Amino acid sequence: MLGRDGGVLYIGKAISLRNRVRSYFQESSAHHPRTQAMVERVVDVRTIVVTNEVEALILEANLIKRYQPPFNVRLRDDKRYPYLKITNEPFPRVVFTRFVRDDGSRYFGPYTNAQGLRQLVDLVRLVFPLRTCREPIDGKRKRPCLQYHIKRCLAPCVGYQSEEDYNRTIDEVVLFLEGKQESLLTRLQHEMTEAAEAYNFEAAARLRDRIVQVRRVTEGQKVVWKSRLDMDLIASARAQGQACMQVFFVRGGKLIGQEQFILDGVHDQAGDELVSEFLKQFYTARSASAPDPQVASALRARIARDNQAPVPLKQRAPGDVVSYAIPKEVLVDALPEDRDVIERWLSDLKGQRVRILAPQRGARLEYLRLVRKNAEQNLKAFLAHQEVQETAQARALTELADALELPGPPHRIECYDISNVQGTNPVASMVVFVEGRAKKSEYRKFKIQYDRGPNDFAMMQETLRRRLRYLRRTGTERAIEGELAKREKFAKRPDLLLIDGGKGQLNAVVEVLEELDLTGIPVAGLAKENEWLYVPGQSEPIVLTPNSPGLHLVMRLRDEAHRFAVTYHRERRAKAMKRSALDALGGVGPVRKKRLLEAFGSVAAIKRADLDEIASIKGMTPALAARVKAALNGEATHAQG
Repeated sequence: MLGRDGGVLYIGKAISLRNRVRSYFQESSAHHPRTQAMVERVVDVRTIVVTNEVEALILEANLIKRYQPPFNVRLRDDKRYPYLKITNEPFPRVVFTRFVRDDGSRYFGPYTNAQGLRQLVDLVRLVFPLRTCREPIDGKRKRPCLQYHIKRCLAPCVGYQSEEDYNRTIDEVVLFLEGKQESLLTRLQHEMTEAAEAYNFEAAARLRDRIVQVRRVTEGQKVVWKSRLDMDLIASARAQGQACMQVFFVRGGKLIGQEQFILDGVHDQAGDELVSEFLKQFYTARSASAPDPQVASALRARIARDNQAPVPLKQRAPGDVVSYAIPKEVLVDALPEDRDVIERWLSDLKGQRVRILAPQRGARLEYLRLVRKNAEQNLKAFLAHQEVQETAQARALTELADALELPGPPHRIECYDISNVQGTNPVASMVVFVEGRAKKSEYRKFKIQYDRGPNDFAMMQETLRRRLRYLRRTGTERAIEGELAKREKFAKRPDLLLIDGGKGQLNAVVEVLEELDLTGIPVAGLAKENEWLYVPGQSEPIVLTPNSPGLHLVMRLRDEAHRFAVTYHRERRAKAMKRSALDALGGVGPVRKKRLLEAFGSVAAIKRADLDEIASIKGMTPALAARVKAALNGEATHAQG
C-alpha cells in the first residue's frame, strides 16, 4: 500500500488478495485507530503474484527489510550478520567476514554480536598458532616475523612448520568451533603425552597451554538438557508500543548464547502475529548472506548461528550441502497462524523437518518463562535509556530550530565537508542525522570531478548539485527511479543543510540552491574557529551557548562529516601512491605488470633493461616491449626537463 508521495506504507500477503484488500476499505469495517490512520493515507495498492505461500512469505520479509514501512512490524537490529571464515588456501587463515561466498572456504555463523565474534577470532588465534598475514608461502622469505617470536605463529613461511602439521592445527580449530571440545581435549592430551615421551618438552608445554584455554571456554557453557538438543527459545515482552523479543540459543543441550531484539510498529498486533513477523524477519536476516533460496536446492550453504559452538560450512556435493542456520525446534510463547507455512519454509532452508512449538508444561515451559523474564528486563532497560536519550535529542533539535528560526525541529539534517591536499584526490562527504541520531546507512561519499586546482567552493557546489538534483524530479520519475537504492535515499528532502565552513562556503551553497530553485531548504555554515553558525542574509553569526545540547549536536555532525571525508581521502591517496608508471601504459594489464615487476624488481630496472630482456617475459611481444621501453624513457626525459 502506497501513500501520496509514493512511499510504501504497508506490505502484506494473502491467499486471496481481493478479499484482503477489500477488508481495509469496507465502510462496515471497524479498524484499530492505527490501522484506520493507515487506510486514510493509502492512495494506491500494488500487487505481486507468486506461485505459493512460501514464496509469498519470503518476498514479504525481504520487502519489509528493504522499505521499512511504518505500519509493519519491523526488526530494529536487522543487518548483515558476521561470520568466522577459515580460508580455502594453503596454510588457511581465520578471519572475520560479513559475506558467504562459494569459494570452498569454511564458514561459522552468522553471529548476533560482531564484537563477540571478534573476541572469538582473537581467542582462536591465541589458543591455536595460525598465521594472520596474507603473504604467499613460496619459500622466498628468509626469516620469520614478530608473530613467531611471540609464539603466535610457527612460521610456515620460512619452513619451520610443515603443511601437514599446520593442517592438523586447522582440524583442531574446526573441532573447537564445532563444539566438540571433548574430542579435541582427548586429541590434545594424546599429542602432549607423545611429545613429553619424546622429550620434546617445549611442544608439550604449548599443548598443555592449549588444553587449559579450551577447558576454560568449555566450562563457561551451561548445560540445559542432558540430551544433545538444538533449539531456539523465543519469548516476548511489550510496553509503550514496542516489543522486545528474547532469543536463547541451545546447541547440543548447552545454552551457548542469547540475544534480544527491539521491534517497532507493534501497537495492535496480537501475540501470534508478533511471533509470526519476528520469525520471518529473524531467520531471513540470518540466511541473507547465504545463496538465494531458489539456488540453494542446487548448492546449499551449511551455516550455523551458534556463538560458542557453531558448525562449519564445508564444501560438499551439490544437493548434499545442508543449511544448519535453523535448529530442529523453535519454542515460542504463542503459535503463529501461519505456522505451517513458516515450518515448511524453515524446513526447506534446513533440509529436514523443523517444528515450531508452544510448550504447555515441563522443562521447556520453565525455560521459556526464564526467557520471558529476560525479555521484560531488557525492554525495561531499553525504554529507560530511550527516554533519557530522546529527551536530550529533543532539547538539542528544539534549541537548534529556535536559534536558526526554523519552522520546527529538523527531522533530517545533512552535513557536508570537503577533503583534499592542494586540490589532489579531492573528495566530499555527506553524513545524515535523523531525529538527532546518525544514520550511517544513508551516508554518502563523492569523488570530486573538479580538477582545476584547490577550490573548496567549486567542489562544494559540485557536491550539492549532484546530491540535490534528485529533489527536482517529478513524482513519476521518482517512482521509476525508486527501484534504485541510491536514488531512493537521495529523494528524501533534508530539513537542514549544514556546511563545514564559514560565509564563503555558505554563499557557494546558496548559489546552488537558487540555481536548482530549492531556496526553501534551510542551510547554515559552521565556522571551525569559534564554532559560530552563519545563515544566508545575516552578516552576524549565531552564537550558541557553550556546552549547550544544540552546539554539541552541530559539532558532532561537523566532526562526523570531517572524519568520513578524511577517511575516504586517505583511501584515495593511498591508492594513488601505489600506482606505478606501468599503470598508464596501454596493453600492460595487472598480470603483465606483475610479471614485469617480479622479473626486474622495479620500474627503474625495467627502464635499464634491453628490449630482448623485456620481450622474453611471458605475455610480452617485441612490439609491446618497444612501446613499454619508449614510454618509460619518455616519462623519464620529461621529468628531467
